[in-house]
Amino acid sequence: MIPAYQSVHITNLNVPKTYVLDRSTYEAVGSSTLPPVQHEGDAGGGDGGADGDITTGLPMTSTTEENHLLPASVSTVPGDLNITDAGLKPLIMDCQYEIKARECGFVLKWYFNKKLIYQWIPSRTPVGMTNYSMSDSINYKYRALVIRNPKLNHSGEYMCSVQTYDSFDRRMARFQIVVPEKTLLLHYENDGDSDNMLLIKCSVFMIYPEPNLLLIVSGNLFLVSSRTLVTADANHMYNKTVYGKIDKHLLISPTSIGCVLTVPNSGYIRKRETIYYDPTPLTKWSRLRMDERGHFQLLSDDGAG
Repeated sequence: MIPAYQSVHITNLNVPKTYVLDRSTYEAVGSSTLPPVQHEGDAGGGDGGADGDITTGLPMTSTTEENHLLPASVSTVPGDLNITDAGLKPLIMDCQYEIKARECGFVLKWYFNKKLIYQWIPSRTPVGMTNYSMSDSINYKYRALVIRNPKLNHSGEYMCSVQTYDSFDRRMARFQIVVPEKTLLLHYENDGDSDNMLLIKCSVFMIYPEPNLLLIVSGNLFLVSSRTLVTADANHMYNKTVYGKIDKHLLISPTSIGCVLTVPNSGYIRKRETIYYDPTPLTKWSRLRMDERGHFQLLSDDGAG
């Protein structure tokens, strides 16, 4: 059954789940931010409603405190670095909707982590960011949110709301910035505390945000980590290592050992795999061979009968 929409409704919220920054570009630009900037004057007026005054820009979020807002229209790229040369791709979030021609009082708003960052009324100039035209139609022209230089602190929850005097609709989606790892390593060795145990170690270096690391043995045996070490530098780049132990008697040589890296709230995934070979010398019983008459024969050390 086709839903009976009222005057305005969102048909699609095109917010990518993950945006992977190019590591070389990230290292060239860095993670520094500009001082907080605010627009002056009218914030769009008219249909302010319960949202009150509008502070424009994108918040520079932090896990410990609420920071000021930074306008998306302000480039955070150093003046001597050309955006095109650096290979920086703008991030476009599109809010697609339908509105009946007879409706009045239309206003579109974008929120980041529940804070209003952009507002557009067709009869006025958009507030909060660079004018980016998505359509020639007067009611759809400036519907998109554009971040010219995506940074780590742009990760979070984005919501688009559309309303007229008669109806209202909104949708939200989570978005995650990822700086890919510099190195992902997988290694195994004999456990120093027990000769019967195998110690498996998976390490990732220089990645954002903090990832999950999962150890896998024989393709489907998930190994519970016995220890985890996590560090982060001033630029929020993470180094993480997980350790796991398994009894060698549970392994059939050769056995595959893998490590799966995932970033929460994103589709980012990386894998490493190695093969475990039992280095134990052949025993007497492993050198038994059955001949064509069903009799066992002990092989010599070189494998000959």
